[in-house]
Formats: sequence, C-alpha cells, structure tokens
Amino acid sequence: MIWRNFLRDLRQTAPRLISVMVITMIAVMVYTALNGVLYHVQQVTAAYGQTQNVADYWISGAGLDRSDCRVLEQIDGVAGVQPRITWEAQERGNEDVQLLVYAVADWAINTPYLVGGALPADEREMAVSDVFAAANGLSVGDSYEMLLTGTDQVLRLRISGLVKSPECLYHVNATTPMPELGRYGFAYCSQDVLSGLMGSNRYNQICITTSDEVDDAALRRAVNERLGDKVVNVLAREDNLAADRLRGMTEDLTPILRLFPILFFLCAVLLMVSNMSRLIESGRSAIGTFKALGYSDRTILWYYLLHAVLVVLVGFPLGVAPNGLIARLLVETLSTGCDLPVYGLANDYRSWGQALALTVLCCVGSAFFVARSLLKESPAQCMRPQPPKSTKPVLLEKLPFLWRRLGFNQKYIIRNALRNKARMLTCVVGIAFCMGLVLAAFALRDAVTHYAGALTSNQNKYDLMVDLGAGVTEGQYRRLAASANTEGAEFEMTTAGWFYAPGRMTTAALTVAEDQSWLHLYDPYAQGVLNLPEDGAVLSQSMADELNVTTGDTVTVRFTGDSRYYTMKVSRILRGVSGAYVGRGFWRSLGRPYVPTTAYAAAADRTALAAELDRYDFVDGWQTRETVTDAAAEQLSSASLVAYILIVFGGSLACVVIYNLGIMSFLEQIRSLATLMVLGFYDKEIKRLQLSENIIFAAGGICAGIPMGIGLSYVIIALLSDMPLQVNTRPVSFVLSCAVTLLFALLVNWMIGRKMREIDMLGALKSVE
Repeated sequence: MIWRNFLRDLRQTAPRLISVMVITMIAVMVYTALNGVLYHVQQVTAAYGQTQNVADYWISGAGLDRSDCRVLEQIDGVAGVQPRITWEAQERGNEDVQLLVYAVADWAINTPYLVGGALPADEREMAVSDVFAAANGLSVGDSYEMLLTGTDQVLRLRISGLVKSPECLYHVNATTPMPELGRYGFAYCSQDVLSGLMGSNRYNQICITTSDEVDDAALRRAVNERLGDKVVNVLAREDNLAADRLRGMTEDLTPILRLFPILFFLCAVLLMVSNMSRLIESGRSAIGTFKALGYSDRTILWYYLLHAVLVVLVGFPLGVAPNGLIARLLVETLSTGCDLPVYGLANDYRSWGQALALTVLCCVGSAFFVARSLLKESPAQCMRPQPPKSTKPVLLEKLPFLWRRLGFNQKYIIRNALRNKARMLTCVVGIAFCMGLVLAAFALRDAVTHYAGALTSNQNKYDLMVDLGAGVTEGQYRRLAASANTEGAEFEMTTAGWFYAPGRMTTAALTVAEDQSWLHLYDPYAQGVLNLPEDGAVLSQSMADELNVTTGDTVTVRFTGDSRYYTMKVSRILRGVSGAYVGRGFWRSLGRPYVPTTAYAAAADRTALAAELDRYDFVDGWQTRETVTDAAAEQLSSASLVAYILIVFGGSLACVVIYNLGIMSFLEQIRSLATLMVLGFYDKEIKRLQLSENIIFAAGGICAGIPMGIGLSYVIIALLSDMPLQVNTRPVSFVLSCAVTLLFALLVNWMIGRKMREIDMLGALKSVE
C-alpha cells in the first residue's frame, strides 16, 4: 500500500519535484560545462604537445653551435636538445606573403604534425603549413620560391608534405598580430638548406625539453652561467604565445571557471534544501498515518528519500546530457585562430562525479535530516498539522500614527512577510544571489569592453605601426619622422634582458620608449601625454611578482653581448604592461646604444604614408592601428565568451529561482487565499495582494544583489591577474541586470495569477481532522 501511495503522492508533488529537478539540472550543467573547459583544453593541448614532443624552452642566441648543445645536455633536468636555424622569408615577387622557415637538424623535438605527404628527406625539400598551402594554391609535389629576408638568396624547394606545428599553434609576428596562415605561414626543412647563411655548425636557436620536476629559475641560471653572452633570450613554453596560446588563455580564466560553478551550486543548494524540506513537511500527516499502520521508521524514511533520489536520477542526467555539445562549443570558441589538428573530447568524469556528489548531498541530505526529525514525533503529533507559531505585533504596529495610515493590502503583506521570515529570507537571498551573478557577468563584459575602448581612445593614437629593420640607422628613422606624410612619430626599442633580484632571476623584454609619449602609451588606461620615470623602470605586475620586488626596490639587468650589469630602480608597477619599460633618456644614461625596432606614426595622409613605407628598405612591414587594436582586444575574447555564458546561465537560474519561490509562496498561502475568497474578495484583489508580495521580495532581492554583484565583480577582476582589466561597470548594466530579474518576476506573477483560478476553496479550507 505504501508504494501505491508513493505513486499517488508523486502526482500531487510533481510541480515541486520538477522545479527541484530543473534547478539541479542547471546547477549540474554549469558545474560540469565550466569545469570541463579546463579539462578538455588541457587534454587537447597535452595530447598534441606530447605526441609531437613540443619544446619546453626556446633558447635564442648568436653563434650557438653543437658544443653548446652538449653543454646544455649536462644540465640537470634537460631531456632533449635540438639546434636549428630560424629565418624569415617572403614569396618571391610578393612581399605580402611571408614564411617563417625552421631549418632543423632532426625531427625529435617540435615534430611537425603530418597532414599529407612526407617530411623533407634532403636539402631540396620542405614541408609547409597545410593552411598556407591551401590559401596559396599549393600542394605536395609543387615547387616554391622564396626570398630570405635581409639577403639576396632565393630558395627553390619542392613541397614534400603539408603539416601543422605544435609551436605554431597561434602563428603571429610583429606585422601579423592576428593569425593569418594564408599570408604568414611556416615551413620546415633540413638544416643544410640554411647552413650557408650562418656557416657550418652555427645556429641561432636551440630547443630543449625538460623533465616535469625541473625548476624554472634553476634552469635559467644554469643556461646563463654556461652559455653567457651567447644567449639573447630564454623563452619558456608558458610564455610562448605561439605555442601556448590556448592553454594559457584558458588558465587565465581558471579563477572564473572555478568560482562561478560553485556559486551557481550554492544558489541551487539554497533552493534544493528549501524545496525538499517543504516537500517532506507537507507530508507529515502521511508520515503519522504510516507510523500508525505499523510501518517501520526505516521504511518511511526510504519512502521520502526516494523523492530526493528521483530528483537526482532525473536532474543529474539531464544536466550532463548536453555536456558534450557545450564542451565542444566552448573549446572551439576558445581555440579560434589556433591551428589545431582534428581532436576528440573525452568526458570529464571527475567533474561529473563531483557534481553528482554535491547533488546527492544537497537533495538526499536535506530529505534525510527533515524526514528523520519528523520520525521522532508520535503518530498523533504527525497526523496533526504543524501548529502555527505564536505571533507578535510587528514593529510598525507599535507606531500607531504610521500603522493607521496603511491600507488593508499593505498591512496584510507586511504581517505575512514578517511572520514568515524564513520564507522571506529564502526568497530575498535566492533572488539576490542570481542578481549578483548576472551583474558580475555584465561587469566582466564591461571590463573587457572598457579595455578595448582604452586601447583606441587612450593607448593607441597613431595611424600606422612600423616594424623597422634590424640595421636601421639614425638617419633612416629620422627621415621617416621628417616625412611630409608624417604629422608625428614616436620610436620604441625592444630588447631582451636578464633581470636579477635577491634570490630571483627572469628573462623579459625591455622596451625603451620616448620619455614623453602621446601616440602610444605603455599604460592603456592613461590619458593625454604620459611621462616615463627619469630614474628607473616600469615593471609589469607579473614580472614584479616573479622577482618579488615592489616600488622603490632595485633590480640588476644584463643584456646580450654585454658582460656588465646595470642597476635600475623599480619606479612603478603596473598590471597592464608587458615586461619592463624605461625612458629613452634613462637608457642613454646607462651608456647603451639606441636602435629603435618600432615606429608609431601619425599620418597626414595614411595611404600616401603607407606607399612611402613600402619603398623604404629599412622597413620590414607596417600595420594599421585598427589591426593592432583588434588583435590586442581579441586576446580577451575568452573573457567575453565566459561573460555571455554566465549571463545566459545566470538569467536561466534567476528565472527558475523566482518561479520556484513564487510557487512555494503561493502553495503555502493557498489556505489564506481561499479564506479571502470566501470572505468576498474579488479575484483581482486577491491577485494584487499575493503578487505584490512577490514583487516586493524581488525588489528586495535586487537591492541586496547589487552590492553583492559589485563585490563579486571586484573579486573576479582581482583574480584575473594576468588580464589588464579594470572594473568599469556601466549604468546600463545595472539597469539590464535589474530589468532581467524584474522581468522574470513579472512573468512568474502572470503564471501564478493563472493558477489562482484553480483554487478549490472547499478543499483548501478542509482540516486534517
């Protein structure tokens, strides 16, 4: 009999069970989808990197040879060494199509992923990017001619294979800031092809692989001590944008991808516990009947636990069902611009297990504790309805001059809300939680938009960014500044350096900018003219953390080809810069030569200036401000994606929360509403009475959610330490967040208003006795 009653009970409790199932489904979907992004990206990049044995470090230098390779092999933790020559080239007769050529001694490290054909067998063959080949109408067996940049040497090689490369995952350079493999590709060939450029047994780069336990700082010190002035730069994989773009970008989002699923689940927990508790509380008379008929406490406990188990059995599978589709959508969106081979996605069963454990704990746990507390009562106590709590006058009733001015509706709502504090707090907190999540997501989107706007309006005011050749002379770049097509010009020099602090060391790019700049500012959020410190350097926040220095400390710097050490004061630390910046005057005070690598030009006539630049042999290439700005903003596209996902999921959860709480309030007050109907109140009056309370709770939740969302937005931006973002939430985001929440509240009111027509006055007013 008890199990037949269970089936009948399911039909009566179906609305509440379905609402809990929907909440469970959304919580599980968000948890598994966002946590799964980290897992899937790690699996895809790790599998690709391990299969092709991608390098862990790229050591660039001058005059490197095989003896240096043997020296590197003796360093603890170094597993493999590969010397090679890298050189820029352009298609013969078409300087707009360029290639980065890798002339390697073997295929042991950074092994190209073969899409078609075969790897080069001799010095007459090469393998090129399959995307580059498709864009330029090339195929296996074709011959390709290219001019090596800075030389008059033309190579004619046969294409033996089409490849992808783990070190060219996000293939960019100074003149191609966004991947365009059809215009800027890569090729692999034998070291003999380029040996004539540098001489026999001479290389400009050595790639090494290391064991997992190697210490980065110790390895850099060992390379510095053993190779000395030969080394220009030591680039770790995690700092190599071309090889680590996808994994690094996803890791930047790790704080959000870890934090938001937990917040969603906490919000869902509040509702699941509340609903399961009320579901079992409403069945107290049935519990008394079962006890009176002789059923054991264990049987009755299982009876009610099955409600919770049913929620888990339905809600959890529905939550993980679309996981594969969502995961592929997220990974493909995050990997936009990355040249990946075909990959498959495996299910993240660890996240599934965690979500299942949280769901069982919330649903079954709440059902267990509520049912167990009721089982302690006698059958007679359970068969009686829960006695109402003793009421006390509310605070406003003690203020007669104010209380008398209130109408019946206002008094009813105030009394009902304050005498059901638990329900009121559940409604307000639940709505506030959703409001805070949605507002924080809008704030993240605004921070990304604000950064993109700052790049255009503050940081980049030039028209063209010019990449200068390595041998540019002062007369040549002065000619550019004095051109009739140039209204203004600023120059920057970028070089690599070894930075030392007590017990710490790192390699980083040092940019020498104008002492006073206005065309290109190192701080994207600065306005007007920006002055660099006269007595020191500006360091990025990540670099300062790595060296463990603060403003006012000093660092020691050594440059390639110079055995001297230079002391620099840390004058400022900024989050939005890359590497270190010093002024041109300070640089010259060090006695170092100044050879600019980049020019920023404001053009009187952009087209005429571009045509003039194309005629200069000391100019390697140029880009418009819009192209550079779009490329920088695109680096934060992943944060925008996550923001929109959170807005969608947060809005969905807000809808479910408001509906759930509205229905809960309606069912709990159905007896009171039936009483008012018997007393002669019209349907419109009763609707206004009940639904006004829901709107008030929604308004209270919105007011409480605004400071919660503001605080959460600051936490999120602080956690995204590798992204140059600032909190800059627009008023329209506050309006949209409030409007979304209020719109859902009005929609729920409309749905509940329709349910009021179905109230059975006689059935609602019947007593259990």
